[in-house]
Amino acid sequence: MRIRLRILQRIMQIVCLLVAVPFAGANETLPVAPEPIGFVSDYGRVIAPSYERRLAEIGSELERKTGVRIRVVTLPGLGGADIEAFSKYLLQSWMDSAHAARTILIVDAVADKKMRVTLGEGLGDVITPDLSATVQRQVMLPLLLRGHRGEAYTLAVTELSVAIGMSERVALYSVPGYLKLQPAAYHPNGEEAESFPEILYFVPLLIFMVAMARLESKMARATQVFGAVNLWNPGRRRLKLKGGQD
Repeated sequence: MRIRLRILQRIMQIVCLLVAVPFAGANETLPVAPEPIGFVSDYGRVIAPSYERRLAEIGSELERKTGVRIRVVTLPGLGGADIEAFSKYLLQSWMDSAHAARTILIVDAVADKKMRVTLGEGLGDVITPDLSATVQRQVMLPLLLRGHRGEAYTLAVTELSVAIGMSERVALYSVPGYLKLQPAAYHPNGEEAESFPEILYFVPLLIFMVAMARLESKMARATQVFGAVNLWNPGRRRLKLKGGQD
């Protein structure tokens, strides 16, 4: 009986060790989280200043109007760490629990050729897994493979911002072409615009028709008083005589 208990204890110890080792290894291999630098933390030094300004402009307006933060992070490498685990670790390290739920991190490990878009828990209804995958595979990946990193990040942030802005019903003036997607549909502060009464579109036409009717009436009275005017020779009047002759 004692031998069986010892065997079971040994088996349990081995199982616990096998379960704990992967987590311990993952924590040990994760690099230290760097400090955030505004909307763009370019530790990999791969983003041109013009793209940094553009990303900051879009990110600032989006956060001001919707409360959603988008951060772009580039790193030289991860030292063999898993990028998904590191992205989640970085998200929790940078943001408190309240802000992390509405934060998006775009992490690019340059030397490792790994990239990940990590979403806060509060954005799952807005940024679906399909949309996130599309942004990574169809928008970012082709540009990253050609070395156009600044353009890749900008287009990714633009796509995500459009989805969030339309969900939150706000106008984003920093996103090119955004107002064409929802022309005059929403106010900049997020309030829904009042619909313009369709009948008012016909007011100018009604005014024009009334004016033309009044003018025609006046011309008819003038004709009765002064006689018809020859349009080809306004100076000559046509006066009706008895018998129907001029």
